[in-house]
Amino acid sequence: MVGSENPVARALAAPARWCAILAGWWLLGLAVLTVVEILCRKFFSISLQGVDEIGAYTLAIFSTLGFAWALVLKAHTRVDFMLGRMPAWLRAVLNATAYALLAAMAVYAAWRGWHVLEESLEFQSHANSPLQTPLWLPQSLWLAGLVMFALAATAMGAHACWLLLVDRARLNRLYGPMTLEEEVEAEAGIVLKTEGAAP
Repeated sequence: MVGSENPVARALAAPARWCAILAGWWLLGLAVLTVVEILCRKFFSISLQGVDEIGAYTLAIFSTLGFAWALVLKAHTRVDFMLGRMPAWLRAVLNATAYALLAAMAVYAAWRGWHVLEESLEFQSHANSPLQTPLWLPQSLWLAGLVMFALAATAMGAHACWLLLVDRARLNRLYGPMTLEEEVEAEAGIVLKTEGAAP
């Protein structure tokens, strides 16, 4: 797995992976529910009511829950076309800065997310929809994803800043963008695992 050399990524991998697996199963269930909704409308002229609302909550919740997993896999997009041409010390500074800024943004997002949830609790807000969902339910799960991302980004940002002081080469290796070889290795690992799982 990408990041297996990184002790922080290893520590975060299990909970982040379980969130990704949960998201996959939930999306599969939502897909089945959507098909049932379509068939009911087409052949019986009835609607289950609220499938689109559940889909909207799903997008918000599982997007945030996937942020930490993407961070562990180094799958977030980075514009790095000039980074490889820079001296190693400057790459180290930029890589540490990128993770520190990501951590700051993630913490801010979680803090603002808490205010959204707090307001919904204070006013006992419900969705203006057939389900009349109490908004604190989806917002709590959405906030959990933001908090998990903030914790992961903060841990990795702190580790990157520490490595900037003690081992810049390791910082570039662990927190720099994936090289072409690492991307090929990651893709090959996925293909090999898939083929190995086939009967």
